[in-house]
Amino acid sequence: MKINLFCIGLSVLLLMAGCRVIEERVIYETTDPQPSATPSQTAQPNAEILERRFVDPDKQNDAVQSAVTWAQKYEKMVEQNTELREQYNRLFVENTELKQQLAQTKTELERTRKELREANEFLQEMHVELNKWKADVLGFRDEMRQAQKAQLEALSRILLILGAEPMQTSPGNG
Repeated sequence: MKINLFCIGLSVLLLMAGCRVIEERVIYETTDPQPSATPSQTAQPNAEILERRFVDPDKQNDAVQSAVTWAQKYEKMVEQNTELREQYNRLFVENTELKQQLAQTKTELERTRKELREANEFLQEMHVELNKWKADVLGFRDEMRQAQKAQLEALSRILLILGAEPMQTSPGNG
């Protein structure tokens, strides 16, 4: 148990000190500041390697631009989706209204067809009755002429009996 506590304590101390303590280089200052090529050359490639490893500006810009592009595309698609949903809802409502209108129109059409059928039957009956009436009128025309001729003959006899002089009728009048 004591060994475990000791290991945990040592781990905490190492974590607090950080990993950099182990990897740090100790550079002693000299009184002659001479430019030495070796330490800066060794430090420079490490910095470049680290920079390239974690941050590549071209790739970072490409990644940022790609992310921005995808975000813009996503935003456009969300807007288009919203517009399409609104259009779908609008068309659904319009379709429902048109279905109701179609049902009403079908009902009116059936009623109108029924009325038209009844009107046609009525007109056919009236046509038959009109033809019958015409036949009756034309048939009575000869009877009426005969009745009027009989009346004229009776009147002319009455006039002859009363002493009237007979009149000569021209052959074109009669």
